Amino acid sequence: MIKTAFTVLAAILMITRAAVGSAADTPWIDSVSVAIGKDDGGNETSVFRLGLQNNWERSWFNGGAWYLNGYWDVTLAYMESDIDHTDLVDVGLTPVFRLQRDAELSSGVTPFAEAGVGAHLVSDTELGRHDLSSTFLFGSQIGVGLGFGNSGQYQLSYRFQHLSNADIETPNDGIELHLLRFAYAFR
Repeated sequence: MIKTAFTVLAAILMITRAAVGSAADTPWIDSVSVAIGKDDGGNETSVFRLGLQNNWERSWFNGGAWYLNGYWDVTLAYMESDIDHTDLVDVGLTPVFRLQRDAELSSGVTPFAEAGVGAHLVSDTELGRHDLSSTFLFGSQIGVGLGFGNSGQYQLSYRFQHLSNADIETPNDGIELHLLRFAYAFR
């Protein structure tokens, strides 16, 4: 399973490297991310995810030490279950709201919390013991993390994500994931 996952991850990295290329010169791409994780429901699922982010040109509640902003998160993921070696590819688009401490007040480390709900397309409706019933899924996520570096360009975070079809079709087993995410912002 690990060999297959790393082969798929390497292929995804090569494809996105061509797409990202000089992402710092691409006005739409503000940051890139990579995440790894496991499922929560005994399905023995491993997840490898790459993402591109586009920051919103807007923030709210700017008067204090904390403010609210957000970004679009476009992701490509590979998931594989060790139970029966089934796998799938997931493409997602999620608007993410982030509550973040002002970097100037945080001594170089910026804590944040974030949440979002987005749309996902998956390549198969079965993964291990889970029957998703639909290739169109909703993904809700919450997370916490830290930004660090000279200008906060590095981010390390934990995310909990639930993927399901919201009972559009039955059964709706869904998948719950724990993800460790690293992001680099082109600041």
